[in-house]
Amino acid sequence: MKRAFVCISIFLEGLACPAEAQYLMGQSSSNYAGVHGVYLNPALAADSRMKVQVHLAGFESYLYNNYLVWEAPYSMFSMMTNSVSSEYRGPRKGIVFNDQEYLREKLNGHAKHARAGGQIIGPGVLVTLNDKNAISVNSRLRVGAAVTRTTESVARLLRNGTTNDTRIMPEDFGTQLHANTNGVAEFSATYARVLLDNEEEFWKAGVTVKRYVGLHQGHLHGTGIDYSYVPDPDDPTRGNVLLKNVSAQYGITGDGGFQDFRPTPAWLLGNAAPGSGWGADIGLVYEYRPDVRKYSYRERGAVRRDASRNKYLYRISVSLLDIGRMTYKNPTYQNAYRLTRQNRLIDENNFGNLQGSDSFVLALNETLGASEADRVNVFRVSMPKSFQASIDYHLQDNWYANATLIHSFASNSQPAFTMPSVVAASLRYESKWLDVTVPVSLADNYTRPTLGIGARAGIFYIGSDNVLPTFNIGNPKGMEFYFGAMIPIFRKAPESNLKCYPEERGGLFRGLFRRKG
Repeated sequence: MKRAFVCISIFLEGLACPAEAQYLMGQSSSNYAGVHGVYLNPALAADSRMKVQVHLAGFESYLYNNYLVWEAPYSMFSMMTNSVSSEYRGPRKGIVFNDQEYLREKLNGHAKHARAGGQIIGPGVLVTLNDKNAISVNSRLRVGAAVTRTTESVARLLRNGTTNDTRIMPEDFGTQLHANTNGVAEFSATYARVLLDNEEEFWKAGVTVKRYVGLHQGHLHGTGIDYSYVPDPDDPTRGNVLLKNVSAQYGITGDGGFQDFRPTPAWLLGNAAPGSGWGADIGLVYEYRPDVRKYSYRERGAVRRDASRNKYLYRISVSLLDIGRMTYKNPTYQNAYRLTRQNRLIDENNFGNLQGSDSFVLALNETLGASEADRVNVFRVSMPKSFQASIDYHLQDNWYANATLIHSFASNSQPAFTMPSVVAASLRYESKWLDVTVPVSLADNYTRPTLGIGARAGIFYIGSDNVLPTFNIGNPKGMEFYFGAMIPIFRKAPESNLKCYPEERGGLFRGLFRRKG
């Protein structure tokens, strides 16, 4: 019987093992963030410190949960990078991992969740056309997995199986399970423009249009789950699980979604992919520039600004991200069902020799008695729409303080690509060739305090928004890290001497945080 639950657990973990991702808090607030800044607010492309930025490649990863606590004698990072010391390796040099000893259950009666996501950030470019206009074209592969609002008894049953000494009895009410896994190729184009440059007041806006190509989608949403144990006639130490009642929608796209992908018009713009859709980001930025005269000069009779310098005392940024959805309707890959059943026994034999996602759905169909009448031919997946707001304050010289909120609106109880909400505060040292940022966050939907560090040196960047688990500090419940490379071509300072101009009358936010003296 435990094999069946192991198979279901593997499905729920979905894409969480190969790659995970989040928001690069240690990079995206910088005025040299380039492409990373555009992903959080498309308006940041305008009036950039770079004439051109070519993003070569990058990877970022996160994983959080509130159920299993890591207590292994080595870190998750060393396990993922195969750098565990020989002390914890077997005779064939494989890493020794004791599931029951190294993963402790946190039992408090609350609903359980696990969230993971990932990005492989592909080639992209940001180009400043002139003092007012900028464009950016980018690509990335996004993966994500979320198991949410899962009652503790179901979580324990999935982990421990059905041996007599670990039987997990269900709660009296509200037993449920919600899970989604996603893999999406995203291609985007951004246009940003300066709206107003009125001395102290500066406004800019931007919009990004996105094409989503859905390569993978899996979901399992069960409500009203009522189960009991019945004796296993073949093994007296185990019990089978009888689903007395369950209402479920489940499905998963075929394995060929990733394997068959080709950068052809039929895949990028047509219906060849398992799923497809359109989306958008929109953003607005306000800067208060009380000392803008120091960065102004006259050229050919016109007043211009020093494009190589930041000019604001503070910058306010707001944006709406991932407004859109995908539709999965390609019968070559799509395989989904919606049904209600009573008195169905979870039979281990149905899950005996699974090979790929199609065989998993077949095993679930046999277990629940699904028929063609229960098939869902078309389903839609919401993208991880969210609201972003931040304020960036120039302390002095190269030092900045930042506060950022990213609040997610995607539902966890239906097919969706979900990402967790986060709020963060950071201190940053920023210059052309070196950035160092230390963010402190409440991650995982504002439930997990984390400490991070991010750095950009030359063309390389690296960091983590949750750095302590890298060193196995504090009984981790997750981890996060990122790295990548890009080529910056900076905007040049004016060759002529700067001239000061009389102070203009203030605007909407004049003096709100104005420096004294």
